[in-house]
Amino acid sequence: MQLQHGDGPNEESTSVQDAMDSIASRLRELRVVRGLGIRELARRVGVTPSLLSQMERSSVNPSVVTLFRLAEALGTTTDYFFGNDRGAAAGENPVVRKGERAKIELSGGIVWERITPTDEHDFEFMACMYPPGATSATETQRHPGRDYGILLEGKLIIDVGFRSFELEPGDSIAFDASSPHRLTNPGPDVARTIWVVLDRSRPPS
Repeated sequence: MQLQHGDGPNEESTSVQDAMDSIASRLRELRVVRGLGIRELARRVGVTPSLLSQMERSSVNPSVVTLFRLAEALGTTTDYFFGNDRGAAAGENPVVRKGERAKIELSGGIVWERITPTDEHDFEFMACMYPPGATSATETQRHPGRDYGILLEGKLIIDVGFRSFELEPGDSIAFDASSPHRLTNPGPDVARTIWVVLDRSRPPS
């Protein structure tokens, strides 16, 4: 997803850069805390050291699959990469305004927005956006937990195991996330979804 350029930084491009910086800074910070070099972490995740270095410099975004592999290799969850945790303030105001959501941008322009005030143990509640032609991964992915999703706008094809499902606005789906799966937007419009992931810390079966 290319950033817009103009006379000055606009709200959208600033938000996108903040989302990229959130992944980069937290990735680098946790890698150092875990005592892992770039080459070793890259080996565990299955990417090149050069690509991992670019992720830590906010030059490129990881794919959905790579983000899950990074979380697994670093002993954390994908929610860790959102940053912008409101901490104690969430107890005072449990409302998350649309413009205040913590977010991360992945390769292909896919955007995840956390719609809970803070990280919830074994639970994720997200608004996700898939640009036209975007896919969550070239290969299917697996991760702990169970996924529940509803499509709000656009179209979405979801491959689960050996089956393929095409969702229209208002359609919902639930499946074991340890099954190989992939999400693709085949339409000309942005696909907007809401996802809930339960038991995300459960080991894949």
